[in-house]
Amino acid sequence: MDRNSADSTLASLFEAIQSRGGGPFNIHRTIGHSPEILAAFLNFARVLRAEATCPRVDRELIILRSAQLADCQYVFNHHRGMGLAFGLTAEQVDQLAHWKESRLFNTRQRAILAYSEAMFGPERIDDATFENLSSFYKSREIMELTLTAAFYAGLGQFACALDIQVDLDASDSHYEQS
Repeated sequence: MDRNSADSTLASLFEAIQSRGGGPFNIHRTIGHSPEILAAFLNFARVLRAEATCPRVDRELIILRSAQLADCQYVFNHHRGMGLAFGLTAEQVDQLAHWKESRLFNTRQRAILAYSEAMFGPERIDDATFENLSSFYKSREIMELTLTAAFYAGLGQFACALDIQVDLDASDSHYEQS
């Protein structure tokens, strides 16, 4: 969809996306075929990113690992910059797939990564993994981490199903990085 759409609702949504530092991106243009759904999508994504109490760096960590586990380059590429902007290091992002062997992650981050792997693995989340995460987070924060991971993994599946191409400027974007 063209960012200069004749549909006033869609044009307004695209303008709001641009005001947050980038886009509209291919995912926005695709969902924009239904402006009402795009509006709800943008609101939900904004609430997950801006109004959750769990630290943003932790939510970006679970988004990135969940995107890897769901094999979704689209989400991973778009959130790499956000992860870096909110406190992850480039080395940590590069080592995510090998986090178990890496010394770059602290015990809280390891709890997040183990939880993410359990969410998407065949065994699911066992009591020990949940208790480990619970030692760092309150119930609300666990809900936020879980819903964030599920939302972005689902978005990744959506992007893969419709073969949405990664935007060329995704990793350089300043979209919602502040």
